[in-house]
Amino acid sequence: MFETLIAADVGSSVTRLAVRNAVSENETRAALDPEDTRRVLAVGNEARKLLNTAEAYPVRGGGIADVSLAAIMLRRFALDLLKRRPLFGASLVLAVPLAANPLSRAAALEAGREAGFRRVGVIDSLIAGAEGAGLDYSGSGARMLVDVGRDSVKTAIFASGGLIRETFSPFGSSAADRAIRDRLARETRLIIGSRTAERIKKSLAAPLVRVCGRDLKTGLPATKDIPTASLRQAADGFAEELSREIVAAISSVHPEAASDLVDSGVTLTGGGALLFGLGSALEERLGIPVSIAQNAESAVIDGLVRQLRRAAAQNLSELTARAKASGTI
Repeated sequence: MFETLIAADVGSSVTRLAVRNAVSENETRAALDPEDTRRVLAVGNEARKLLNTAEAYPVRGGGIADVSLAAIMLRRFALDLLKRRPLFGASLVLAVPLAANPLSRAAALEAGREAGFRRVGVIDSLIAGAEGAGLDYSGSGARMLVDVGRDSVKTAIFASGGLIRETFSPFGSSAADRAIRDRLARETRLIIGSRTAERIKKSLAAPLVRVCGRDLKTGLPATKDIPTASLRQAADGFAEELSREIVAAISSVHPEAASDLVDSGVTLTGGGALLFGLGSALEERLGIPVSIAQNAESAVIDGLVRQLRRAAAQNLSELTARAKASGTI
């Protein structure tokens, strides 16, 4: 019997599940019954459509904070991906940064088991992200990957075909969102939500951005065209904090490996990497090349899909070899 392998990248904002030939993408959120918060009305993208519900977010600080809710979410996402086929024949591989707190890895494993998967395992999300981004770390020279998430920043330095340094920090691009929201409230008296701040963060290339929110004085809805120059300044604090994290990681490796990065530079992945001007701001501070992966948001799940396909091909080869040995083919 063939085993169905499912890979999952559970992020603070978006959760992606994949089998060999299909990928699903959903918001990492749930809608709860306001009168009985133990009852989950919807998860993912469907949860956003419901009004008058209690919102819940099972992932916080870059890791699973509510195991039971994460299990329900994973189960429903997987059932949709598998067209309602049962999960007892499916195994789950979760992308988890190995530099994270061991409790985070334990929570991820427990959520998968509670969801009803046959087997549950974890794989380093940075290795998956490097493969998905096309980062060639098989040679002797050092390469660096920085995954910029909403609530966490992970760094990895590869050399001699392996991982030599990995870090995890519980801060992320939501810091830029907060800075943008605070600047708008202070300078324009306009209150916005986190989703609007996320959109603005990715639209700072334009000289003006149209912002819909609530007027702080009247309490009524308002729309204003806001110059982006001051908002870019507000988000610049995140670039400074991120550069310090990268410097600390580079400072902890052998000087020979660090010197390789002068040429190979840093590759950014994660949704936070799409903050306008982040790459150039980091280059200016670090003095080494910084590039943003073309598939920055999906690099981890893309790398996991490649590994799923290799695993399936390997299993098929093993089955064929056994069949030939037994004389059945």
